[in-house]
Amino acid sequence: MASGAIVGIIGDIVQPSTIYATFDVRVDGSTPVANMPVYDFDDTAAEYLDLYCRLEGYAGGGLTITFDWSATSATTGDVLWGAAIRAIADDAEDMDAAHTFDYNNATADTAASASGERSRVSIAFTDGADMDSAADGGPFVLRIRRLPTDGADTMAGDAELWAWSICIKET
Repeated sequence: MASGAIVGIIGDIVQPSTIYATFDVRVDGSTPVANMPVYDFDDTAAEYLDLYCRLEGYAGGGLTITFDWSATSATTGDVLWGAAIRAIADDAEDMDAAHTFDYNNATADTAASASGERSRVSIAFTDGADMDSAADGGPFVLRIRRLPTDGADTMAGDAELWAWSICIKET
């Protein structure tokens, strides 16, 4: 596929068994009211969210993950987002064994000027080991985290990840 083509298919979103982002809704002002699904990432400890995905039409050019987020209440400060990929190789990956996720971090992203307005973040991966050698047709886990323990993350309060806005494109 060409650079910029969507190559990642998200099959499911699952909270890890511990230290996970919590599901929430952001209520809008429509009539009837719309509930926007979000996952809240805390400002005091790293929290995680797993997306179970598959690559389709991937030609080996690397991946760029983009997603939208908003602040629950803050209008200042930065959030440091990270993402990691765990490839699930055919007849080679023991799902019962521990796996170390190697994260790529985005540049710290500034909260929007009003609570509820969205910001967009991008995280890039080069083909090969940087993305755990995920390959076309293969399943993988995309793990997203907020890292408030890093000095670059200065936003108080929850950061709301809009999971339905996640896009996985070939770089």
